[in-house]
Amino acid sequence: MATSTTSLKKVSGFFGFFRWAFMPLGLFALVAVGVHAAADLLDDQVLRLVESVDAWLDGILAQSESLGAWVNRIDSRERTLIARAVALAWELAVDGFVALPLLGYDEQSDEERRFAFRKETWRALLSRLNQRPTPMRLVRPFVTAVFVVGGAYAVSRLVESSLFVGLVGDVAPADVAQALARVLGGLAMALVLFSHGWRAVLRGLEHADARCEEAAKTSKVKPWLVGVWGSALAIPLAVALLLEARSLLSFVM
Repeated sequence: MATSTTSLKKVSGFFGFFRWAFMPLGLFALVAVGVHAAADLLDDQVLRLVESVDAWLDGILAQSESLGAWVNRIDSRERTLIARAVALAWELAVDGFVALPLLGYDEQSDEERRFAFRKETWRALLSRLNQRPTPMRLVRPFVTAVFVVGGAYAVSRLVESSLFVGLVGDVAPADVAQALARVLGGLAMALVLFSHGWRAVLRGLEHADARCEEAAKTSKVKPWLVGVWGSALAIPLAVALLLEARSLLSFVM
C-alpha cells in the first residue's frame, strides 16, 4: 500500500512539474473554445450584413453605365465565403485580445496552488478597480467569464454526447445512458469551471489592471482608452453567448 502511494506521489509530482505549461494552455484553450462558440452564433448575422453591403454596392454600381457590368458579380457562394472570413477574422482578433494574455498566467508558489481563491490578489485588484475604474478593467473580466462558461459548456456537451454514444445500446438503455451522460457532462463542466474558470477571470483582470497601470505611469495613452478595440470586438460575442444561454434556460424551464 505504501509503495503504491509513493508511486502515485511520484507520478503526481512528475505531471505537477509541467503545471507551468499546461495550466496557461488550458486557460487559453477554454476561452478560445468559448469565443469560437460565440462566433458560430453570429455567422448568420455576419452573412446578412455582407448581403446588405453587397446589395448597397450593387445599387450604387447600377447607377453608372460604365460600372453596371459589376452588378451581381458577387453571388451567394462568394458572399458566404466573405462572411466566413469576416467571422474567422473576428474570432481570431478576440482570441488575441482576450485569450492570448491568459498564457501569461503564473502561480507564484505552492501556497497559491493549495487554495482555490487567492484572497489578497483579488482584494488588491478589486480595490484598484473600485478606485480607478476603466473600461478595460470592467469589460475584460466580464467577457472572460462569459467565454469561460461558454467553453465549459461546450466541453460538457462533448463529454455528454461521447458518453451517450458509448453507453447506449450494449451497455445501457437509451434513457439510462442519456441520464448518466447528462450527469457526467454537468460534472465535467463543474470541474472545468472550478479548476480553470476562476483562474482565467483572475488572469484577465490582472492583465487589464497591469495595462491600465502602465498607461497611467507612462502617460502615453489615457487609461480609459486602453484595450478599447479588444472590448469593442469582444462585447458583441459575449452578448451573443448570454442571449443564447437565456434562450436555452427558457427552453429548459
